Amino acid sequence: MPKPFRILDLPPEIRTKIYILICTSPTPYISLSSISSPFSEPIHPSFPHNLLLANTQLYHELRPIYFTSNTFSLTIRRLNDDWSYFLSSQFLDNRRQIHALRIVVLRWGTKDFFCRTLIPVLEDCVLNGRLRVVEVVVKEGFLKALGKGEWFENWKRLSSLLRDPYLERVRLLAGRLEDDCGDGVLEGMKDVTELLLGVRGNAASLRRTQAGQ
Repeated sequence: MPKPFRILDLPPEIRTKIYILICTSPTPYISLSSISSPFSEPIHPSFPHNLLLANTQLYHELRPIYFTSNTFSLTIRRLNDDWSYFLSSQFLDNRRQIHALRIVVLRWGTKDFFCRTLIPVLEDCVLNGRLRVVEVVVKEGFLKALGKGEWFENWKRLSSLLRDPYLERVRLLAGRLEDDCGDGVLEGMKDVTELLLGVRGNAASLRRTQAGQ
């Protein structure tokens, strides 16, 4: 009788290549904000549910690769209860494994949600986790608050986050966003990353950007 094949008998580098093939999503972004129960199909078809339950070693080797091999997406609305799990302590280790994240800002959330709740979580993902690539997409109208206005504090905290030296790649995109837009590819976005080089001195840059639109 032939000996059963055991994936754990393979060299670690071969296992890693297999894990990446298994975990890599067919879509450019995996939504973290579409449903209240994370990692359910069809939103997360590449999440290896069964393999994670098969063996402790597989769990510890495979789970981080799912988060580092894909780009995830969060959509901020006025109310964000659908993805409150992302902010919870129970999800801490998972979110610290995320390498690339896109944040779509339709609203800044309620009260001080953005500054006091979300930004500290993202800062922790950079400092104590693997977050190294961040893309932020905002409505064009939000750019008016770069130099002043009720959203100015949000922009200051966002600018500080995106200038973290641990981050390897950041982008700020602006365009027309509908409130019902999903977490997929967004068309017609303009790269305005230069506006985040210094929020305090952005008035002139903002005028140049708006003049060119």
